[in-house]
Parts: sequence; structure tokens; C-alpha cells
Amino acid sequence: MIADNHAHNQEANELVSRIEQRAIQIFKFTEDPGEKRNTVSGFRKFSTLVDEFHQAAEVAEGRLSVLRTGRRDELRRYVAQMRAKILKMEIDVKQSYLENLIEARSALPYGAREFFDSRLKRLEELSTLLIDGPEADGTANTLLDHMRRMLRHLIDQAPQLEVFEREPDWRPPQRTAPPPVVKPSSAGAPAPRRAAQPAKAEIKPIRLTGRDEWGRVFLDRGSFDQMTMACRARGITLDQVASKLGITRVALTLILNGQDPIQRNMLDVLHRIINNYNAHTGEMG
Repeated sequence: MIADNHAHNQEANELVSRIEQRAIQIFKFTEDPGEKRNTVSGFRKFSTLVDEFHQAAEVAEGRLSVLRTGRRDELRRYVAQMRAKILKMEIDVKQSYLENLIEARSALPYGAREFFDSRLKRLEELSTLLIDGPEADGTANTLLDHMRRMLRHLIDQAPQLEVFEREPDWRPPQRTAPPPVVKPSSAGAPAPRRAAQPAKAEIKPIRLTGRDEWGRVFLDRGSFDQMTMACRARGITLDQVASKLGITRVALTLILNGQDPIQRNMLDVLHRIINNYNAHTGEMG
């Protein structure tokens, strides 16, 4: 019996030590200044570390419940406390990754859509822990909804994995040879004509539309592209428009993609900002 208890104590210590090591890996990763939270590869690495920690913790909790050791309850509480800390860190770090990825506006790699989809499913698993767990507070639902919207936005933007195969009868397009350049003789050569300057594109006002729900509007798909083109034509940025509205660029991006609603009066302000832009003075609205 004493030998059994000793073996169980040793196994319990090894289980706890194993998940402690995984927790340390997560802490080191999040504290590493070289790890920027604006890449899909970094987000994937962090998510893998966290998933492996939770898997190890679940195994440890299940095994600790049947081990004959006087420290069983103490160790189970310790494991639960570690899981709660990692859970908080997981939510905070994932939120910063999502916001930074949207802010960066860089091209997302192939496979990103599937990865973000797996994170959305993981978020649903976390929702039960956040809402029903001891660490829950009144902001849990708001935080989860915000993260869901950001993930869905990134899923919409990410390329989908596909099999790129040419059709059996595919042929490269025929290229027509450019016309030969005729050089005029030096004697009596006409003066070279100046290339015609391209006409300036007319800056047209825009009008964003969407679904009105009790004074709040969910904009139609394509509003983001429409606003981006309007900003480009005027030589301004979405950051400037967001600043003028008094919101962040991330919030404006979610609004323009129909993920978040915008108050009807704020939509009117947005239209005035972009349509009344003065190219000479740089004033908006």
C-alpha cells in the first residue's frame, strides 16, 4: 500500500510538472519581444501551445481524480487555477492577434480561412468556460461577440484552399506582336508629340446602403470596397476617416463589412466626411 501511494504521488507530481512546463512555454512566447502579434503564423503557434496545454491539463485532471494520494485535492485545485490563468491569457492574446491582423491589412496565406474557422469553433468552447466559470463577469458576452465578428471578418477575407488545376484543353493565350517603331529621319523630322495627360477621374459622391434595424444600420457587402475606392480617389485613408468619426480603424472596418451596426446619424456624418472632402485644404466634412 505504501509503495502504491508513493507511485501515485510520483505520477501526480509528474503530471503537474508536465502542464507547468507547457504553461511556462506559453508565458515565454507571449513575453518574447521578437514575437509580433500581427501574423497568422504567430497566431497559429500561440494557439497550438494553448491547445496542447489544455489537452495536458484535461489528462492530468482526469488522472488526478483516481490517484490515491493525500495531495490529490490540492493538486486538482492547483491545476484548475493554472487553467484559469491560461484561459484569461488565451482570450487577451487572441483578441490582440485578431485586432492586429485586421489593422495590418496584409494578404492572408492559404489555409488561413480553415485556421480561423477552427478558432471560431474553439471560441464557442471557450464561451461556456467564460460565461459559466468562476472568472465570468458581465463583459463576457460582449467580448465573445466582438471576437466572433473579427474572426468572421477574417474568414471572409482569407483565401480558401483549392486545387489549382488547368483544364485539359488549356492553351497559353496568344500574344500579339507590338507594332514596329518607325524612327523618323533627322532631316525635317517632326517634333515629338507630348504624350496626352490622362484625364483626372471624376470624384463622385458615395452613398452606402444597408439594413436598418431600429436606428442602426448593417451595411451591405461591398461597402468596404466602395469606401476604400472613395478614399483612394480623394487621397485619404480609412484611418483618417475613422479618426474623424471618433472610432478605431478596426471598428470602422467591421462596420464597413456589415459585421457591426452603425447608428443612422453616424452614417450621415460618415457620408458628409467623405463627400465633402476638400482636396485643396484637406478638410473632411
